[in-house]
Amino acid sequence: MIIIYLPKPVYGLHLAVYKNQEMAVKLNNRTSTGFPTRILLCFLIMLMPCFAAQAEELVEANADYDPANAFARILRDELPADVVFENEYALAFHDIYPRAKVHVLVIPKGPFTNVLQFNRGASDAEKLGFLDAISQTAKVMGVDESGFKLISNTGRDAGQTVPHFHVHLIGGEHVQ
Repeated sequence: MIIIYLPKPVYGLHLAVYKNQEMAVKLNNRTSTGFPTRILLCFLIMLMPCFAAQAEELVEANADYDPANAFARILRDELPADVVFENEYALAFHDIYPRAKVHVLVIPKGPFTNVLQFNRGASDAEKLGFLDAISQTAKVMGVDESGFKLISNTGRDAGQTVPHFHVHLIGGEHVQ
């Protein structure tokens, strides 16, 4: 089951999308089932396909590389990306759901699921090329002097949703 996190609970409603694309809305035991709640429930059911399109499965930390993942498809030019920087070993592009003024993803071109696999399997040239891509991307985005955050999620507990190692370069404003 894929859980969709809403910013705030809406009258005790929980929205869930199952792997087989069945969708359900669950009411808390304390939630009133009066007329306003029923209207809200009907509205949420109508919007479920919109939420389902954005739902993503979490990746296990020990998962094998999946060549069908979105970032691998971007590397093969099967999906579009707003590219910021590219070198022999890495590609940087704008995040489609930015969390700040500057939110760019930097990915290695090799088949690595997370930073642990990258550290074990990448050559020294790939590692240096990836670090250079981060540095050059920060410069291109104008955050090399003001500062930025670099975030990498590894595994389910960290919230990794794409089984391709990547870092989020976030900045352009004060970020927490």
